Amino acid sequence: MTREKDGDEEYISAQFELEDYMDRNRKYELGVKYLKNIRKDDGAIYYKALILIFVNQYFGINDLDASYDSIVEFLEGTKHNSNDFKEDIFDDIRGDALEVAKKYFYQDDYIKSLNLFKLIEGSYSYQSSCYEKICKLKMNVETKKIGEMSNDLKGKVEEIIDILKLDFLPLSEDEQAPERKLAHYTGTYTTNKLLSKEENKDKPSAFRLNTINNVNDPSEGKLLTNYLDSVKENSFYKPDFDEKLHAFISCFTFNHDSLNQFRLYGKEDNKEASGVSLVFNKDFFKETDTQSSMTNISIDRTIKNVNNNSDKEDSSVKRIEKQSVMRCVYIDPTSDYIHLAQRNRLTFFREFGRENLEGGSIAKAEIECIEYENYIEKKTEDFREAFVELKNIYNGAIDKKRSLNNLSKEDSAEIDSLLDMIILPLKYLVKHSAFQEEQECRMVYITSLDDPRVQMDFGKFLYVEYEPEVKPHLDKIYIAPAATQYQPYLAKLLCGTNSLGKKIKIDLSNNPYRLPTSH
Repeated sequence: MTREKDGDEEYISAQFELEDYMDRNRKYELGVKYLKNIRKDDGAIYYKALILIFVNQYFGINDLDASYDSIVEFLEGTKHNSNDFKEDIFDDIRGDALEVAKKYFYQDDYIKSLNLFKLIEGSYSYQSSCYEKICKLKMNVETKKIGEMSNDLKGKVEEIIDILKLDFLPLSEDEQAPERKLAHYTGTYTTNKLLSKEENKDKPSAFRLNTINNVNDPSEGKLLTNYLDSVKENSFYKPDFDEKLHAFISCFTFNHDSLNQFRLYGKEDNKEASGVSLVFNKDFFKETDTQSSMTNISIDRTIKNVNNNSDKEDSSVKRIEKQSVMRCVYIDPTSDYIHLAQRNRLTFFREFGRENLEGGSIAKAEIECIEYENYIEKKTEDFREAFVELKNIYNGAIDKKRSLNNLSKEDSAEIDSLLDMIILPLKYLVKHSAFQEEQECRMVYITSLDDPRVQMDFGKFLYVEYEPEVKPHLDKIYIAPAATQYQPYLAKLLCGTNSLGKKIKIDLSNNPYRLPTSH
Protein backbone atom coordinates (compact mmCIF):
# COMPACT_ATOMS: atom_id res chain seq x y z
CA MET A 1 0.00 0.00 0.00
CA THR A 2 1.22 3.51 -0.86
CA ARG A 3 0.00 7.05 -0.39
CA GLU A 4 0.10 7.69 -4.13
CA LYS A 5 -2.02 4.65 -4.97
CA ASP A 6 -4.46 4.46 -2.04
CA GLY A 7 -4.62 8.04 -0.81
CA ASP A 8 -3.57 9.62 2.47
CA GLU A 9 -6.58 8.53 4.54
CA GLU A 10 -6.40 4.84 3.64
CA TYR A 11 -2.62 4.80 3.98
CA ILE A 12 -2.65 6.40 7.44
CA SER A 13 -5.41 4.06 8.64
CA ALA A 14 -3.34 1.09 7.49
CA GLN A 15 -0.30 2.28 9.47
CA PHE A 16 -2.34 2.40 12.68
CA GLU A 17 -3.76 -1.06 12.01
CA LEU A 18 -0.28 -2.46 11.41
CA GLU A 19 0.99 -0.82 14.62
CA ASP A 20 -1.90 -2.33 16.56
CA TYR A 21 -1.09 -5.79 15.18
CA MET A 22 2.60 -5.41 16.07
CA ASP A 23 1.71 -4.16 19.54
CA ARG A 24 -0.47 -7.22 20.20
CA ASN A 25 2.42 -9.43 19.12
CA ARG A 26 4.99 -7.47 21.17
CA LYS A 27 6.90 -6.35 18.07
CA TYR A 28 7.23 -2.79 19.28
CA GLU A 29 10.09 -1.68 17.01
CA LEU A 30 8.10 -2.63 13.92
CA GLY A 31 5.09 -0.78 15.33
CA VAL A 32 7.20 2.36 15.67
CA LYS A 33 8.48 1.90 12.10
CA TYR A 34 4.94 1.96 10.69
CA LEU A 35 3.89 4.94 12.80
CA LYS A 36 6.86 6.95 11.54
CA ASN A 37 5.36 6.75 8.06
CA ILE A 38 2.86 9.36 9.27
CA ARG A 39 4.17 12.87 8.55
CA LYS A 40 3.88 16.20 10.33
CA ASP A 41 1.89 17.64 7.42
CA ASP A 42 -0.81 15.01 8.10
CA GLY A 43 -2.09 17.34 10.81
CA ALA A 44 -3.42 16.31 14.23
CA ILE A 45 -3.16 12.62 13.32
CA TYR A 46 0.63 13.04 13.40
CA TYR A 47 0.53 13.92 17.11
CA LYS A 48 -1.70 10.93 17.81
CA ALA A 49 0.96 8.81 16.16
CA LEU A 50 3.60 10.46 18.34
CA ILE A 51 1.72 9.35 21.45
CA LEU A 52 1.78 5.74 20.28
CA ILE A 53 5.45 6.04 19.25
CA PHE A 54 6.27 7.20 22.77
CA VAL A 55 4.26 4.38 24.37
CA ASN A 56 6.04 1.78 22.22
CA GLN A 57 9.47 3.24 22.89
CA TYR A 58 9.03 3.80 26.61
CA PHE A 59 6.94 0.84 27.74
CA GLY A 60 7.79 -1.64 24.99
CA ILE A 61 11.35 -1.13 23.74
CA ASN A 62 12.51 0.61 26.94
CA ASP A 63 14.46 3.15 24.90
CA LEU A 64 14.57 6.21 27.17
CA ASP A 65 16.28 8.61 24.74
CA ALA A 66 13.97 7.73 21.83
CA SER A 67 10.90 8.10 24.04
CA TYR A 68 12.25 11.46 25.26
CA ASP A 69 12.47 12.77 21.68
CA SER A 70 8.93 11.73 20.81
CA ILE A 71 7.34 13.04 23.99
CA VAL A 72 9.13 16.39 23.70
CA GLU A 73 8.01 16.76 20.11
CA PHE A 74 4.43 15.98 21.12
CA LEU A 75 4.37 18.41 24.06
CA GLU A 76 6.04 21.21 22.11
CA GLY A 77 3.86 20.68 19.06
CA THR A 78 0.59 20.73 21.00
CA LYS A 79 1.57 23.46 23.48
CA HIS A 80 -0.56 26.16 21.87
CA ASN A 81 -3.18 24.03 20.13
CA SER A 82 -4.71 21.16 22.06
CA ASN A 83 -8.25 21.34 20.69
CA ASP A 84 -7.88 18.03 18.83
CA PHE A 85 -7.28 16.05 22.02
CA LYS A 86 -9.30 15.30 25.12
CA GLU A 87 -7.79 16.60 28.35
CA ASP A 88 -7.43 13.09 29.83
CA ILE A 89 -5.01 12.25 27.00
CA PHE A 90 -2.85 15.17 28.10
CA ASP A 91 -3.15 14.07 31.73
CA ASP A 92 -1.82 10.63 30.80
CA ILE A 93 1.01 11.87 28.58
CA ARG A 94 2.13 14.52 31.08
CA GLY A 95 2.06 11.91 33.84
CA ASP A 96 4.34 9.69 31.74
CA ALA A 97 6.55 12.71 30.95
CA LEU A 98 6.89 13.33 34.69
CA GLU A 99 8.27 9.82 35.15
CA VAL A 100 10.68 10.27 32.21
CA ALA A 101 11.85 13.60 33.67
CA LYS A 102 12.51 11.92 37.02
CA LYS A 103 14.55 9.19 35.35
CA TYR A 104 16.80 11.76 33.71
CA PHE A 105 17.01 13.63 37.01
CA TYR A 106 18.33 10.55 38.81
CA GLN A 107 20.74 9.92 35.94
CA ASP A 108 22.11 13.45 36.54
CA ASP A 109 21.03 14.52 33.05
CA TYR A 110 19.65 17.84 34.24
CA ILE A 111 19.31 19.43 30.79
CA LYS A 112 16.76 16.88 29.56
CA SER A 113 15.15 16.71 32.97
CA LEU A 114 14.67 20.48 33.15
CA ASN A 115 13.30 20.62 29.62
CA LEU A 116 10.60 18.08 30.44
CA PHE A 117 9.71 19.71 33.74
CA LYS A 118 9.17 23.01 31.95
CA LEU A 119 6.92 21.34 29.36
CA ILE A 120 4.64 19.70 31.94
CA GLU A 121 4.50 22.48 34.52
CA GLY A 122 0.90 23.20 33.55
CA SER A 123 -0.19 19.91 35.09
CA TYR A 124 2.56 19.38 37.67
CA SER A 125 3.51 22.90 38.66
CA TYR A 126 4.53 21.98 42.22
CA GLN A 127 6.68 19.05 41.14
CA SER A 128 8.24 21.03 38.31
CA SER A 129 9.05 24.01 40.53
CA CYS A 130 10.72 21.83 43.14
CA TYR A 131 12.73 19.75 40.68
CA GLU A 132 13.84 22.78 38.66
CA LYS A 133 15.21 24.45 41.79
CA ILE A 134 16.86 21.22 42.96
CA CYS A 135 18.42 20.70 39.52
CA LYS A 136 19.99 24.14 39.62
CA LEU A 137 21.42 23.49 43.09
CA LYS A 138 22.88 20.15 42.00
CA MET A 139 24.44 21.67 38.89
CA ASN A 140 26.47 24.04 41.09
CA VAL A 141 29.47 22.42 42.79
CA GLU A 142 29.12 24.58 45.90
CA THR A 143 25.41 23.86 46.44
CA LYS A 144 25.30 20.29 45.09
CA LYS A 145 25.05 18.75 48.56
CA ILE A 146 22.13 20.99 49.49
CA GLY A 147 20.46 19.94 46.23
CA GLU A 148 20.88 16.28 47.20
CA MET A 149 19.51 16.91 50.69
CA SER A 150 16.58 18.89 49.25
CA ASN A 151 15.74 15.95 47.04
CA ASP A 152 15.95 13.60 50.04
CA LEU A 153 13.60 15.95 51.90
CA LYS A 154 11.15 15.89 49.01
CA GLY A 155 11.22 12.09 48.97
CA LYS A 156 10.53 11.99 52.70
CA VAL A 157 7.58 14.37 52.33
CA GLU A 158 6.14 12.08 49.64
CA GLU A 159 6.64 9.07 51.93
CA ILE A 160 4.76 10.80 54.76
CA ILE A 161 1.95 11.87 52.42
CA ASP A 162 1.54 8.24 51.36
CA ILE A 163 1.30 7.25 55.04
CA LEU A 164 -1.38 9.87 55.72
CA LYS A 165 -3.54 9.35 52.64
CA LEU A 166 -6.84 7.52 53.00
CA ASP A 167 -6.92 4.54 50.66
CA PHE A 168 -10.45 3.32 51.63
CA LEU A 169 -9.24 -0.29 51.47
CA PRO A 170 -10.58 -3.11 53.69
CA LEU A 171 -8.22 -4.59 56.28
CA SER A 172 -9.32 -8.13 55.42
CA GLU A 173 -11.02 -9.79 52.46
CA ASP A 174 -14.35 -10.50 54.15
CA GLU A 175 -14.89 -7.10 55.78
CA GLN A 176 -15.73 -3.60 54.63
CA ALA A 177 -13.12 -0.86 54.80
CA PRO A 178 -13.30 0.73 58.28
CA GLU A 179 -12.52 4.20 56.86
CA ARG A 180 -14.89 4.01 53.89
CA LYS A 181 -17.04 6.99 54.95
CA LEU A 182 -16.31 10.52 56.16
CA ALA A 183 -18.63 13.10 57.69
CA HIS A 184 -18.81 16.86 57.17
CA TYR A 185 -20.74 19.00 59.69
CA THR A 186 -22.68 21.99 58.44
CA GLY A 187 -25.90 23.97 58.86
CA THR A 188 -29.35 23.30 57.40
CA TYR A 189 -29.25 26.37 55.14
CA THR A 190 -26.03 25.21 53.49
CA THR A 191 -27.35 21.66 53.24
CA ASN A 192 -30.45 22.88 51.39
CA LYS A 193 -28.27 24.78 48.90
CA LEU A 194 -26.09 21.70 48.35
CA LEU A 195 -29.04 19.40 47.71
CA SER A 196 -31.61 21.51 45.86
CA LYS A 197 -31.44 23.40 42.58
CA GLU A 198 -31.79 27.14 42.82
CA GLU A 199 -34.05 29.05 40.47
CA ASN A 200 -32.53 29.49 36.99
CA LYS A 201 -29.76 26.98 37.77
CA ASP A 202 -29.40 23.49 36.36
CA LYS A 203 -27.74 21.99 39.44
CA PRO A 204 -27.35 22.65 43.18
CA SER A 205 -24.68 24.87 44.70
CA ALA A 206 -21.18 23.44 44.72
CA PHE A 207 -19.39 22.06 47.76
CA ARG A 208 -16.69 24.51 48.86
CA LEU A 209 -13.16 24.46 50.13
CA ASN A 210 -12.75 27.58 52.26
CA THR A 211 -9.73 29.74 53.04
CA ILE A 212 -7.44 28.49 55.80
CA ASN A 213 -7.75 31.93 57.42
CA ASN A 214 -11.26 31.06 58.64
CA VAL A 215 -10.28 28.09 60.82
CA ASN A 216 -10.57 28.25 64.61
CA ASP A 217 -7.00 27.08 65.29
CA PRO A 218 -4.65 30.13 65.30
CA SER A 219 -1.57 27.87 65.15
CA GLU A 220 -2.51 26.50 61.69
CA GLY A 221 0.50 26.26 59.41
CA LYS A 222 3.00 27.11 62.19
CA LEU A 223 3.27 23.79 64.05
CA LEU A 224 5.23 21.97 61.35
CA THR A 225 7.92 24.65 60.99
CA ASN A 226 8.13 24.97 64.78
CA TYR A 227 8.68 21.21 65.04
CA LEU A 228 11.39 21.26 62.37
CA ASP A 229 13.06 24.24 64.07
CA SER A 230 12.78 22.56 67.51
CA VAL A 231 10.64 25.41 68.86
CA LYS A 232 8.91 24.00 71.95
CA GLU A 233 6.33 26.56 72.91
CA ASN A 234 2.59 26.68 73.18
CA SER A 235 1.85 30.26 72.18
CA PHE A 236 -0.59 31.12 69.40
CA TYR A 237 -0.09 32.88 66.09
CA LYS A 238 -2.07 34.44 63.33
CA PRO A 239 -2.04 32.25 60.21
CA ASP A 240 0.44 33.26 57.54
CA PHE A 241 -1.08 35.08 54.60
CA ASP A 242 0.50 34.21 51.27
CA GLU A 243 -1.34 35.41 48.18
CA LYS A 244 0.86 33.25 45.90
CA LEU A 245 0.40 29.99 47.81
CA HIS A 246 -2.87 30.27 49.69
CA ALA A 247 -4.51 27.19 51.20
CA PHE A 248 -8.16 26.20 50.85
CA ILE A 249 -9.46 23.31 52.92
CA SER A 250 -12.54 21.27 53.59
CA CYS A 251 -12.78 19.31 56.83
CA PHE A 252 -14.15 15.82 57.40
CA THR A 253 -14.15 13.44 60.34
CA PHE A 254 -14.42 9.73 61.16
CA ASN A 255 -16.96 10.62 63.88
CA HIS A 256 -20.27 10.78 62.02
CA ASP A 257 -22.52 11.48 65.00
CA SER A 258 -20.53 13.59 67.45
CA LEU A 259 -22.38 15.84 69.88
CA ASN A 260 -19.34 18.07 70.34
CA GLN A 261 -18.96 18.63 66.59
CA PHE A 262 -22.70 19.25 66.21
CA ARG A 263 -22.34 21.96 68.86
CA LEU A 264 -19.27 23.52 67.21
CA TYR A 265 -19.86 23.13 63.47
CA GLY A 266 -23.32 21.66 62.86
CA LYS A 267 -25.33 24.69 63.78
CA GLU A 268 -27.63 27.29 62.23
CA ASP A 269 -27.88 30.96 63.27
CA ASN A 270 -25.22 30.23 65.91
CA LYS A 271 -27.59 27.84 67.71
CA GLU A 272 -25.77 24.76 69.01
CA ALA A 273 -26.61 21.30 67.61
CA SER A 274 -29.03 22.71 65.01
CA GLY A 275 -27.36 21.41 61.83
CA VAL A 276 -26.54 18.13 60.13
CA SER A 277 -23.72 15.69 59.52
CA LEU A 278 -23.31 14.81 55.83
CA VAL A 279 -21.76 11.35 55.54
CA PHE A 280 -19.95 10.91 52.21
CA ASN A 281 -19.00 7.64 50.54
CA LYS A 282 -15.51 7.16 49.15
CA ASP A 283 -16.53 8.13 45.58
CA PHE A 284 -16.62 11.77 46.63
CA PHE A 285 -12.82 11.73 46.88
CA LYS A 286 -9.95 10.95 44.55
CA GLU A 287 -8.61 7.45 45.07
CA THR A 288 -6.43 6.31 42.18
CA ASP A 289 -3.80 9.02 41.78
CA THR A 290 -0.54 8.70 43.69
CA GLN A 291 -0.15 11.41 46.30
CA SER A 292 3.40 12.12 45.22
CA SER A 293 2.14 13.91 42.08
CA MET A 294 0.94 16.76 44.35
CA THR A 295 -1.57 18.03 41.79
CA ASN A 296 -3.47 19.79 44.62
CA ILE A 297 -0.79 22.51 44.63
CA SER A 298 -0.93 24.99 41.76
CA ILE A 299 2.03 27.36 41.37
CA ASP A 300 0.86 30.72 40.01
CA ARG A 301 2.97 30.67 36.84
CA THR A 302 0.59 28.12 35.30
CA ILE A 303 -2.85 28.97 36.61
CA LYS A 304 -3.66 31.21 33.66
CA ASN A 305 -3.92 28.01 31.58
CA VAL A 306 -6.82 26.57 33.60
CA ASN A 307 -8.97 26.26 30.50
CA ASN A 308 -6.24 25.46 27.99
CA ASN A 309 -8.57 23.60 25.64
CA SER A 310 -10.34 26.71 24.47
CA ASP A 311 -9.45 30.22 23.43
CA LYS A 312 -13.05 31.34 23.78
CA GLU A 313 -14.27 33.47 26.66
CA ASP A 314 -15.84 31.29 29.32
CA SER A 315 -17.86 33.03 32.00
CA SER A 316 -18.71 29.83 33.88
CA VAL A 317 -17.16 29.23 37.30
CA LYS A 318 -14.03 27.08 37.27
CA ARG A 319 -14.18 24.22 39.77
CA ILE A 320 -11.43 22.00 41.05
CA GLU A 321 -11.53 18.32 40.18
CA LYS A 322 -11.73 15.43 42.64
CA GLN A 323 -9.16 15.72 45.42
CA SER A 324 -7.55 13.16 47.68
CA VAL A 325 -8.32 13.29 51.38
CA MET A 326 -5.65 13.02 54.08
CA ARG A 327 -5.80 12.28 57.80
CA CYS A 328 -4.49 15.06 60.04
CA VAL A 329 -1.69 14.62 62.58
CA TYR A 330 -2.03 16.02 66.09
CA ILE A 331 1.13 17.04 67.92
CA ASP A 332 1.84 18.68 71.26
CA PRO A 333 4.35 21.53 70.79
CA THR A 334 5.82 21.02 74.29
CA SER A 335 6.52 17.28 73.98
CA ASP A 336 6.99 14.43 71.49
CA TYR A 337 3.30 13.46 71.56
CA ILE A 338 1.92 12.44 68.15
CA HIS A 339 -1.56 11.17 67.28
CA LEU A 340 -2.97 10.33 63.83
CA ALA A 341 -6.63 11.07 63.12
CA GLN A 342 -8.60 7.83 63.42
CA ARG A 343 -11.91 6.28 64.36
CA ASN A 344 -12.56 5.91 68.09
CA ARG A 345 -13.93 2.81 69.82
CA LEU A 346 -17.43 4.21 70.18
CA THR A 347 -17.90 4.40 66.39
CA PHE A 348 -17.33 0.64 66.09
CA PHE A 349 -19.83 -0.21 68.84
CA ARG A 350 -22.40 2.13 67.29
CA GLU A 351 -21.83 0.51 63.87
CA PHE A 352 -22.17 -3.12 65.02
CA GLY A 353 -24.36 -2.68 68.11
CA ARG A 354 -24.70 -5.88 70.11
CA GLU A 355 -23.84 -8.10 67.14
CA ASN A 356 -21.56 -11.02 68.07
CA LEU A 357 -19.29 -13.11 65.89
CA GLU A 358 -21.07 -16.12 64.39
CA GLY A 359 -21.13 -19.02 66.87
CA GLY A 360 -19.55 -17.07 69.71
CA SER A 361 -20.08 -14.54 72.44
CA ILE A 362 -17.36 -12.08 71.39
CA ALA A 363 -18.69 -8.71 70.26
CA LYS A 364 -17.95 -8.10 66.59
CA ALA A 365 -17.30 -4.42 67.39
CA GLU A 366 -14.49 -5.45 69.75
CA ILE A 367 -12.77 -7.63 67.15
CA GLU A 368 -13.14 -5.03 64.39
CA CYS A 369 -11.84 -2.34 66.71
CA ILE A 370 -8.75 -4.34 67.75
CA GLU A 371 -7.88 -5.08 64.10
CA TYR A 372 -8.25 -1.39 63.25
CA GLU A 373 -6.20 -0.25 66.24
CA ASN A 374 -3.36 -2.54 65.16
CA TYR A 375 -3.54 -1.01 61.68
CA ILE A 376 -3.41 2.54 63.09
CA GLU A 377 -0.59 1.66 65.49
CA LYS A 378 1.57 0.43 62.59
CA LYS A 379 0.72 3.55 60.55
CA THR A 380 1.56 5.78 63.52
CA GLU A 381 4.95 4.13 64.02
CA ASP A 382 5.72 4.49 60.30
CA PHE A 383 4.77 8.16 60.49
CA ARG A 384 6.77 8.80 63.66
CA GLU A 385 9.93 7.29 62.14
CA ALA A 386 9.53 9.22 58.88
CA PHE A 387 8.75 12.45 60.76
CA VAL A 388 11.98 12.23 62.76
CA GLU A 389 13.94 11.56 59.56
CA LEU A 390 12.21 14.55 57.92
CA LYS A 391 13.43 16.79 60.74
CA ASN A 392 16.98 15.46 60.51
CA ILE A 393 17.17 16.03 56.75
CA TYR A 394 15.65 19.51 57.03
CA ASN A 395 18.07 20.59 59.76
CA GLY A 396 20.97 19.02 57.87
CA ALA A 397 20.16 21.16 54.83
CA ILE A 398 19.91 24.31 56.99
CA ASP A 399 23.26 23.54 58.66
CA LYS A 400 24.91 22.90 55.30
CA LYS A 401 23.58 26.20 53.96
CA ARG A 402 25.02 28.07 56.96
CA SER A 403 28.43 26.49 56.37
CA LEU A 404 28.73 27.96 52.86
CA ASN A 405 30.86 31.08 53.19
CA ASN A 406 30.39 32.43 49.66
CA LEU A 407 26.60 32.11 49.53
CA SER A 408 24.84 35.38 48.74
CA LYS A 409 21.78 36.56 50.67
CA GLU A 410 19.68 36.06 47.55
CA ASP A 411 20.85 32.46 47.10
CA SER A 412 20.35 31.77 50.80
CA ALA A 413 16.79 33.08 50.61
CA GLU A 414 16.20 30.96 47.49
CA ILE A 415 17.25 27.82 49.37
CA ASP A 416 14.97 28.72 52.30
CA SER A 417 12.14 29.24 49.82
CA LEU A 418 12.77 25.83 48.25
CA LEU A 419 12.79 24.05 51.62
CA ASP A 420 9.52 25.77 52.58
CA MET A 421 7.99 24.77 49.24
CA ILE A 422 9.05 21.13 49.69
CA ILE A 423 7.32 20.79 53.09
CA LEU A 424 4.24 22.71 51.90
CA PRO A 425 2.12 19.53 51.29
CA LEU A 426 2.38 18.72 55.03
CA LYS A 427 1.94 22.21 56.38
CA TYR A 428 -1.85 22.13 56.80
CA LEU A 429 -2.10 18.49 57.91
CA VAL A 430 -0.29 19.05 61.21
CA LYS A 431 -2.65 20.28 63.94
CA HIS A 432 -2.46 21.12 67.63
CA SER A 433 -3.24 18.26 70.04
CA ALA A 434 -5.98 20.42 71.63
CA PHE A 435 -8.15 19.57 68.59
CA GLN A 436 -7.49 15.82 68.71
CA GLU A 437 -11.09 14.92 69.59
CA GLU A 438 -12.20 16.05 66.13
CA GLN A 439 -10.26 13.22 64.39
CA GLU A 440 -10.09 15.37 61.27
CA CYS A 441 -9.31 14.52 57.66
CA ARG A 442 -8.82 17.20 55.03
CA MET A 443 -8.88 18.02 51.40
CA VAL A 444 -6.26 20.73 50.85
CA TYR A 445 -5.96 22.80 47.68
CA ILE A 446 -3.17 25.40 47.46
CA THR A 447 -3.11 28.05 44.75
CA SER A 448 -2.60 31.73 44.05
CA LEU A 449 -5.31 34.29 44.70
CA ASP A 450 -4.92 35.15 40.99
CA ASP A 451 -6.36 31.74 40.16
CA PRO A 452 -9.76 32.26 38.42
CA ARG A 453 -11.12 29.36 40.51
CA VAL A 454 -10.77 31.47 43.68
CA GLN A 455 -14.06 33.22 44.45
CA MET A 456 -15.07 35.74 47.08
CA ASP A 457 -17.98 36.62 49.31
CA PHE A 458 -16.55 39.98 50.27
CA GLY A 459 -15.66 40.36 53.93
CA LYS A 460 -16.72 36.80 54.71
CA PHE A 461 -15.14 34.07 52.61
CA LEU A 462 -12.56 33.20 50.03
CA TYR A 463 -13.29 29.80 48.55
CA VAL A 464 -12.95 27.41 45.63
CA GLU A 465 -15.76 25.19 44.38
CA TYR A 466 -15.52 21.40 44.15
CA GLU A 467 -16.56 19.65 40.93
CA PRO A 468 -18.32 16.49 42.28
CA GLU A 469 -21.91 17.13 43.38
CA VAL A 470 -22.93 16.34 46.94
CA LYS A 471 -26.17 14.35 46.66
CA PRO A 472 -24.89 11.50 44.42
CA HIS A 473 -22.05 10.87 46.88
CA LEU A 474 -23.98 10.92 50.15
CA ASP A 475 -24.37 7.73 52.17
CA LYS A 476 -26.30 9.15 55.09
CA ILE A 477 -27.37 12.29 56.95
CA TYR A 478 -27.48 12.63 60.72
CA ILE A 479 -29.78 15.37 62.02
CA ALA A 480 -28.70 17.21 65.16
CA PRO A 481 -31.00 17.30 68.22
CA ALA A 482 -32.09 20.90 67.60
CA ALA A 483 -32.84 20.33 63.89
CA THR A 484 -35.31 17.43 63.97
CA GLN A 485 -38.04 19.59 62.39
CA TYR A 486 -36.08 19.45 59.10
CA GLN A 487 -36.34 15.66 58.79
CA PRO A 488 -39.30 15.60 56.32
CA TYR A 489 -37.75 18.33 54.16
CA LEU A 490 -34.43 16.53 53.97
CA ALA A 491 -36.23 13.29 53.17
CA LYS A 492 -37.87 15.04 50.22
CA LEU A 493 -34.54 16.46 49.02
CA LEU A 494 -32.92 13.02 49.22
CA CYS A 495 -35.48 11.13 47.16
CA GLY A 496 -33.71 8.82 44.73
CA THR A 497 -30.39 7.03 45.04
CA ASN A 498 -26.72 7.88 45.31
CA SER A 499 -23.88 7.06 42.89
CA LEU A 500 -23.75 3.50 44.25
CA GLY A 501 -27.46 2.96 43.52
CA LYS A 502 -28.40 3.02 47.20
CA LYS A 503 -31.02 5.07 48.98
CA ILE A 504 -29.54 7.81 51.16
CA LYS A 505 -30.44 7.21 54.81
CA ILE A 506 -31.56 9.83 57.33
CA ASP A 507 -31.08 9.31 61.06
CA LEU A 508 -31.65 11.50 64.07
CA SER A 509 -28.57 11.93 66.24
CA ASN A 510 -28.14 9.28 68.95
CA ASN A 511 -26.77 11.87 71.36
CA PRO A 512 -28.86 13.23 74.27
CA TYR A 513 -28.92 17.01 74.40
CA ARG A 514 -31.09 19.34 76.45
CA LEU A 515 -32.30 22.08 74.15
CA PRO A 516 -32.07 25.64 75.50
CA THR A 517 -35.39 26.97 76.78
CA SER A 518 -36.69 30.19 75.29
CA HIS A 519 -37.38 33.15 77.59
